[in-house]
Amino acid sequence: MGKLEARCGDEINHTISAAIKEAEKHGEQVVFNFNGVDVVVDSLSDPKLIYRDWERGLCGYLGENPTVGPHPKRELSAEEVASDATIEAEREKRRAEQRASSDKQKKELVLALQLALGNAGPLELSDAESWQKTVDANKDAYGRRVVRYAEEWGRLMQVRIESGETVAKCAEAMSHLADDDGITGFMYGCAVQFLATCWKHGEALRRWHNKSTRLS
Repeated sequence: MGKLEARCGDEINHTISAAIKEAEKHGEQVVFNFNGVDVVVDSLSDPKLIYRDWERGLCGYLGENPTVGPHPKRELSAEEVASDATIEAEREKRRAEQRASSDKQKKELVLALQLALGNAGPLELSDAESWQKTVDANKDAYGRRVVRYAEEWGRLMQVRIESGETVAKCAEAMSHLADDDGITGFMYGCAVQFLATCWKHGEALRRWHNKSTRLS
């Protein structure tokens, strides 16, 4: 039996066709694994049926570590159709529960941030002109989110600083609290740069960030 290696970025239908061609060329069955499903084909395999059962395996309808092919039956039995439907209904129920849990967590993050900001004053700037230029240069949705994150992160840190903490002590915890929707690493880096340039405690933040980056 021959073996075909599916590579990152390959498309399943193309891989099925390539495996069947290899089987025709060498006169033997060819096996490959695609996204956790083992697929076996030969020169007479029907690519549409192979794809159907590969998809069923991918969706969990065929149990753990499924193998499909080389000659799937053309029509699924009533029992198989019913079983697939039951498993899919269970998967959709789990997905709905996960979505609900995720939505609840997001709402809790938003509420926690809003409550914390209620005790925070405005961002204390060392360079108001540069900050305004930063705001004006980031009018798109992506840029506005970075600016909002930077501003709220700075305001949260100010509350901690007023209570006696240093930037180094509170920066990481407040960076997480200010992130109520999952910012990217690039957005985080931009926020650090904005604050380091314009914020009253920007130099302390820059030193903390540089040190934490070296240690990570």
